[in-house]
Amino acid sequence: MSSVIASNDAGLGIPFLYGKVERLPVEMQQEVALFADFLLSKTSNDVTPKFGTLKGKIHLSADFDAPLPDFKEYM
Repeated sequence: MSSVIASNDAGLGIPFLYGKVERLPVEMQQEVALFADFLLSKTSNDVTPKFGTLKGKIHLSADFDAPLPDFKEYM
C-alpha cells in the first residue's frame, strides 16, 4: 500500500481521502482532524493582531485630554 499520492492519480477528491481516513483507527482519525485544522489555520485569511504590535507607532499630542474650544460654552 502506497502512502504517497501521485499528482496524476484520478479521483483525488474528498471520497478518496475519506476512504483512507475511514480505515484508520479512531485515535489516528482524531490526529488527522487536528492536522487538517492546523493546515486550515495556516491558510486562513483571518489575521489576529498580536498584542504590542503597534507599540511606539501611535503618538498622542501632549494636550490630548485638554478641553476642546468648541465645548467652552457647556463648561
